[in-house]
Amino acid sequence: MPNEEMGGRVLPQAPDVATGIVIKAAAGFAAFVAVMMTVLFFYLSTSVPDAFRQATEIPFPAPALQKRPQVDLKRFELEQRMALSGYGWVDRSKGLVRIPIEEAMRIIAARGGHAYDAPDPAASGSNAGDPNGSRP
Repeated sequence: MPNEEMGGRVLPQAPDVATGIVIKAAAGFAAFVAVMMTVLFFYLSTSVPDAFRQATEIPFPAPALQKRPQVDLKRFELEQRMALSGYGWVDRSKGLVRIPIEEAMRIIAARGGHAYDAPDPAASGSNAGDPNGSRP
């Protein structure tokens, strides 16, 4: 019985989708995209004239690296050592001087228990305690 039923071949069912409408819709979408791209191109070219011009590259300068950092470090340390071990003015108008660390430690040690007391008002005057009337 199955062979008798299959004897007459029937073509498959016709599609229910109208392919013409699908093709027209796809073509319409492609046309819409093309028109919008053209409108955007003309809008950008009039409102932003440099939008389609290739940007010029501005190279950054090469970094200024130290040629001999060890020599620079030794020179810096020597300058620091000289400043810490020598005499000099910190602020001449205020009478502030720089003295060597060893000398400062000797002065503090000589004061004993009163080394960190506030200075005497008379001693903080401009020429107090200096018989010559000059500053260091």
